Amino acid sequence: MKYGYETTDAMTYRLLLEKAREMRQKPTEAEALLWNYISGGKSGVHFRRQHPVFGYIPDFVCLTYRLIIEIDGGYHLDSEQPEKDAERTKNLAEQGFTVLRFTNEEVLQDTDEVIDAISDAIDRQQLKLSSGIDTSSPLPSGGLGWVPRVGLGYDVHRLVSGRDLWLGGIKIEHSEGLLGHSDADVLIHAICDALLGAANMRDIGYHFPDTSAETLNVDSKILLRKTVELIATKGYTVGNIDATVCAERPKINPHVPAMKTCLAGVMGIDEDCISIKATTTERLGFTGREEGMSAYAVALIGKVGK
Repeated sequence: MKYGYETTDAMTYRLLLEKAREMRQKPTEAEALLWNYISGGKSGVHFRRQHPVFGYIPDFVCLTYRLIIEIDGGYHLDSEQPEKDAERTKNLAEQGFTVLRFTNEEVLQDTDEVIDAISDAIDRQQLKLSSGIDTSSPLPSGGLGWVPRVGLGYDVHRLVSGRDLWLGGIKIEHSEGLLGHSDADVLIHAICDALLGAANMRDIGYHFPDTSAETLNVDSKILLRKTVELIATKGYTVGNIDATVCAERPKINPHVPAMKTCLAGVMGIDEDCISIKATTTERLGFTGREEGMSAYAVALIGKVGK
């Protein structure tokens, strides 16, 4: 069965991730050399190694600027491989990605020229996307067009003693914390559900079940990062987030700037694209009785139209 980028099959995505992990463990000499130059934002943008994109696993991909780098070994000249590579490049181009191809020899022997070519491509892609997509005001515009989707997320967790309180990715001093299988960051969980809902990819419990040992006490920022990666497998990027935390205590507003900074870094978007509000329930309900906290989130995502 041929799985495309547009799948919502979580099992397929997990299989692709497992294959990608295996590939990352065995880089070629050329891949290792180039990664040394572009990893950690050294190129000015964030690249990922062997990250699934549209059912493919490219060598390097920058999701923000839709740039893919492939390093070709000798087999890429054999038999039907050039035709397959061309079809792959065509399919990715239809989704707004630019694909750069270099041979092993070019990377190893002409490294400076390869880095310059990547830098030039980043500049072109930034200009291209800014003319068609303004993620600080994500509305359809320009020649590329931006196809928007909206999702709603909601989550609730009980307050208990003996737990740290994590909200929006930061630890807040309080006499009680939220109870959950993970760190129970109710705000991040609501945002994850909003993003997944917008992409029609089920919910956070489907992808990160509370019966899994892998998610036990996990930092919810990891779940958010993986959620952004999940929606990217369908071509979506984050436009903006609007969220509300419902809690009687502690006061949330003083922590909003730190939350925005943290979440923006995790999702790879500007802080201006994140709105976080706080409210009480006027002492009504479980929130008013300080038995728990809840959070609502609306997410706008989109992708380049064909």
